[in-house]
This record gives sequence, C-alpha cells and structure tokens, in this order.
Amino acid sequence: MSQSFTTLAESPSALPMRKGRPLLAWLVILAVVAFILWRYWTANPIDKQKYDLLNARFHGRYFVGVEQLEKRLSPGQSDSDALYKQARETLYQHTYAQRLRFVVLAGELKGPREAGEQLRQLNQEWTAHRGDPPDEDAATAQTLERLYAARTKDPAVAAPLPEEDQRELRRRLGWFGDLALTPAEGSGDAARAAVLAPAWRTMVSSLILGVTMLSVGGLGLILLVTLFVLWVLGFLRGGLTCGSSHSGVYAETFALYMLLFMGLSYGAHYVLEWFALRQGTIALSGLAALGSLTALGWPVLRGIPWRQVRQDIGWHRGRRPWLEPFLGVGCYALALPMLFLGVLIMFGLTKLRDYLGLGPDEYGPSDAPAHPIVFWVARAGWWVWLEVLFVASIVAPIVEETMFRGVLYRYLREVSSRWRPALSVLFSALLVSFLFAVIHPQGFLAVPALMGLAMAFTLMREWRDSLIPAMIAHGLNNGVATALMFFLMS
Repeated sequence: MSQSFTTLAESPSALPMRKGRPLLAWLVILAVVAFILWRYWTANPIDKQKYDLLNARFHGRYFVGVEQLEKRLSPGQSDSDALYKQARETLYQHTYAQRLRFVVLAGELKGPREAGEQLRQLNQEWTAHRGDPPDEDAATAQTLERLYAARTKDPAVAAPLPEEDQRELRRRLGWFGDLALTPAEGSGDAARAAVLAPAWRTMVSSLILGVTMLSVGGLGLILLVTLFVLWVLGFLRGGLTCGSSHSGVYAETFALYMLLFMGLSYGAHYVLEWFALRQGTIALSGLAALGSLTALGWPVLRGIPWRQVRQDIGWHRGRRPWLEPFLGVGCYALALPMLFLGVLIMFGLTKLRDYLGLGPDEYGPSDAPAHPIVFWVARAGWWVWLEVLFVASIVAPIVEETMFRGVLYRYLREVSSRWRPALSVLFSALLVSFLFAVIHPQGFLAVPALMGLAMAFTLMREWRDSLIPAMIAHGLNNGVATALMFFLMS
C-alpha cells in the first residue's frame, strides 16, 4: 500500500503475449452472478418469513432481558414505556405471525389487558388491508385471545387453557408460546426461570458483543489510520508485484471455480436430499466447497508451473512467516471499522429505499439481510454448531480467499497494472469486494457491509502478498459471527 505497490515492465512492448480468454471468462462469471441474484429475488416468501420470525425471537428475548435487568437494578423505577415503544417499533411489522409475537411481548411488558388490545388492533388492521389471516395464525390468535381474556380477570391464572392448546401454542410460537404461558404472576419459579434464561443470555451476550466490538473496532481504526499515514509517507512497502503474461488464464480459473462451486453445491444438496441425510450435512457441503478448489489445476493444464501458480495466488508463507498470523489478527481488527461504515451505508440505503416506496410489502416478509446458516444455528446442538464452525471458519476462508483475493485479484491487478498503482489497487479491490459481497446469500442490502470486510482482506493481500493474514482474519470474523449466532439465536 505504497507507491511501490507494483513492479512493471519498462514498456508495454517488453511484455510477452498474454494468454487466456478473459472475455469468455467474464461472460461466465456474470452469468453465474446473475443466476445467484435471480435465486435471491425469487426466494420462497416462507423462507424469508422464517428468518423474520427468528429475528423477532432474538429481539423479543433481548427486550425481556433488558426489562428484567432494569427491574433488578432499579426496582419500581424502570422506564417500561420507552422500552415498550421500542419493542413495538421493532416487532409490530411485516407478517401476521410476527405481529402475534409482539402481542405476547405486550402481555409480558404491559400486562394481559394491553395484549388483548394489541390483538384486537392487529385483527382490525389486517382485515382492512389483507383480509383474513392464515388459518394457523388465526387459530393461534384465538388461543391468545382466550388466554389474555382469562388473565385480565385474574392475573394469577398462569395458563387457563387445556393441555392440548398449551402444547399447540408452544409448537406455533416457540419461545413466545412459553413466555405467554408462564407470566410473572401465577407461574412456578422453575418454569419462569427456564423461560427467562434465554432472555438473559441474549441480553448479556448482546451487551458484551457491543462493548467488545466497539473496543476492538476502536483499536482497528487506530491501526487503519496508522497504516494509511505510513503509506502516504512512503514507509509502507507493498508485497504484490505484477508483470505476468498469463493473467487471462486466472480469469478462466475463477470462472471455472464459480461453475464448479455452483455445480458441487447443488449436487451435494440433491444427493443429501436423495439419501435423506440429517447428520453431517453441513460438513459434507463444506467438503463440496473444498472440491471447487480443483479449479486451481486449470492454470497448470494451461502451461503455468504449479510453483508459479502458488506464488501468483498467494499460497506461500510471505516475507516474514512468523509475522503473518499476527497481521491476520490485526487485519480482523481494522476490518471492523470498515464493516461499521458498510453497515451505516446499508441503513442509509434502506431508508432511501423505503422513502422511494421501493421496500417490501408492509404486511409481507421483509427483505432484511439474512444467511441460511441461521436456520441451522437456531435449532443446533453442539455437533451442528461444530459443523457450522468448520465450514464458516476453515472451509470458507480457504476457498474464498484463494479464489477472490488470490486468483481474481491477481487477474485484475495484472490487467490494470499499467495504471497508476493506487488506482489499480482501488479498482481491483473494489471489484473483487463487490463480486464477493454480491454472491453471498444475505441479499443486496448487505453488500456494503460485506464489501467493508472484503476491502480489508484485499488490502492486506496487496500489502503482504501472502493470503495467510487474510485467511486468518476471514476465519476470525466468521468464527466470532457463528459463535454469537449460536448464543443469541439458539
């Protein structure tokens, strides 16, 4: 990340004839990206609603945990009105099923009378805008109506419902069903503690996460500014050099990787469904992803020695092998402020979209960024979590850093090597980061946040040439994210 980023030939005529068919490769790459985006935009609304309900469970637990903390810290002085208003703004939206969960939260924060009032308001609004609610949700609403009507008369009545109705309420609402059936008054201490335990865990984990991310992100910002100043002053020497005559082959390699990754992923999915496997499915999917690295054999078949391929894509120990792992930790820290910036941009785009009236249906599922992995984590045991950790923190960093920061970035830096070094780096890093973000399943709104992380990984690759720091930073990020999801969502 200095003016000595690249070593160029003295003149264009000194460069040997370039190999490869990059135009054809880019047609393949863009076709795969278009397919991925099409799959996202045509996703089943039921899947989107499932994510919304998981998100609602997280927020519901958080609000209940905050209320319990306020009661302990300031008995009789907690600001329940402000908390209730925030909870309503967060949860009383989108589908009927999600709004029902707010009704339960209203009963917890404000009592059964308020829950009954919110339920009546929900039915009036929904009927006016969408007609009758879905049958199962309507049945759940009727059960809640009977529950809160009885409790309004006698708050000490914990569960004035037949056992069968209680089981059905728990099945349909999950943790919210447990919360509705075990109020503060009239429930046994053990039953109430069991319901509040996830709320406490979510609230405490969220607070720890916030403080930790702000602290590490602050250190990362200091590191980022320091490196930028060193680059401006010319003290930072880049590690990646250009001058290859076969960059087009790396464009072909990346296109082949995308085809292999898509094919192996879908193939593994259908094979797992065919054999009805329930254990080890995530790990097997990760092995399929590792299989896409066989694309690295393509440049060898095209006549590039494997030793040169390894050097070109960053599969080496770097200038100071002992230092690279520590720089990986530092890369994760400096990636956080770039992630925060991306999140701010994401929220800005969301507000702009809603202002222009381009957002999702007010009474339909949201299009909030989501990763399918949360569905596994939400119902995970320790074995499933270990599988997720293996794929997210080991497989994904190896595969994605190799192909994006290794192969694709090498190609882009080579084709733009005649530009000014800073412009070449910026162009290559932005394009690699954009493609990296777009193909992830979180959706288009998540692109700025994912680009923030990817830019940090890419600049570290430029500085060190070796992929080791970027792989470690990527693995740390995914490991922290999956661990937090496990504690917050399970």
